[in-house]
Amino acid sequence: MKNFADYLTESKKTYEFKIGIAGELPEDCANTMETAMQKFGCIKLSDGKKTPIQERPLDFPQLENMEVTYFETECTYPTTPQVLQYYLGQCTGIPQSNIIVRSPNEQQELYQQEEKEEEYTAKLTIEDMGGESAQESVGGNRVMDLLKELETARSERSNDYVGDGPVGESSDIGDAENSKSTIGA
Repeated sequence: MKNFADYLTESKKTYEFKIGIAGELPEDCANTMETAMQKFGCIKLSDGKKTPIQERPLDFPQLENMEVTYFETECTYPTTPQVLQYYLGQCTGIPQSNIIVRSPNEQQELYQQEEKEEEYTAKLTIEDMGGESAQESVGGNRVMDLLKELETARSERSNDYVGDGPVGESSDIGDAENSKSTIGA
């Protein structure tokens, strides 16, 4: 039977993060980041991948016309994205508004992951789309069906909304009512 120390040495857990930096990177930024990340036991720091200049970068909606450089890193020491973001900002001299750190399981990262797509085929080139034809339920045919439905609903209705009530004339309506103001009355 293994003891606790054996289990502990076998379970080398790593923590992955995605670091995004908006704007122009300072000189030798990647080396500075890698040196700073040694505090968290940095195993891997990928080369930065730049996005094209965008009017409003996805992760930085408050910034305009910026490119974003993304780094992927893996650490052995546990930390939170907020702590890592603050620490990298302090070490590299980049403003906090231009840095974002996310773990791969955050909702924004899951949303941005590329889905495996099948080969695209244009629907216009397919002769038979399959399924039933819906021509009977559109256009003039649908109008006639709707009128038939309304006629049957009217004939089935047993309520007479006017009924045997007295039919009034406009001559018995006077303007004597509501002649006093509610204010000061």
